[in-house]
Amino acid sequence: MDYVKFIYQPLASRAARHVLVGRNRAPQSPDRGRFTREDVDGLLKQAWVDYAQRAKRLPLEPTVGSRMNVRLACFTMSFFEALLTVGTDREYAINLVADAAWRVYRLWSVIALGLARLTPGKTTSLAFAVGRGGALPTLSLSFPFNAPGYLIEAVSADKGTAFDVVRCPIANYFRKEGAVDLCTASWCSLDYALAELTHEKLVRTKTLVRGDGRCDFRLTNTRTQ
Repeated sequence: MDYVKFIYQPLASRAARHVLVGRNRAPQSPDRGRFTREDVDGLLKQAWVDYAQRAKRLPLEPTVGSRMNVRLACFTMSFFEALLTVGTDREYAINLVADAAWRVYRLWSVIALGLARLTPGKTTSLAFAVGRGGALPTLSLSFPFNAPGYLIEAVSADKGTAFDVVRCPIANYFRKEGAVDLCTASWCSLDYALAELTHEKLVRTKTLVRGDGRCDFRLTNTRTQ
């Protein structure tokens, strides 16, 4: 059984229907009408069939979290391709996928933040950067972004949280698929909205998916500014 499909298929279906149903099939061509429930269900069906084939070629990742995320990236790619197949403009398809991905991403982040608050002495940024105080403060990434699937380097900062991600399997996957623009909008850019959930402002000038050597995360608390 594909546990990613088992867990996320209902979430993906709900997110896709919420985002697409009633939206124009082509913003500049209203004569093409709007996405219907039947349209979206057809796109989802096609995407899961394509995903099953793509998943067979995925690289073996070292952690459950990184394997799960690469499979989610694989489905993201499949749903995106399904939209392109029915004639959706690439930029518009990216926006639709990003909106649907955010609905799933936000649900996961709210759950992660709720669990993090149950652990004394732990501070959390972006719902996955976990810090612990003490004489030697530490910073790590929590599931599903935990090492060695994802690797980070801590960076000293006068205030806020700072770290660099030096290995990201999602970036590796989308670069290999030639879909840097899709990754940037549907995965990378969601971190800015995610930062707002923890009352932070994210500044990032480099990303692995665009060919930089790292993703630099610099976060400051907006409630103390």
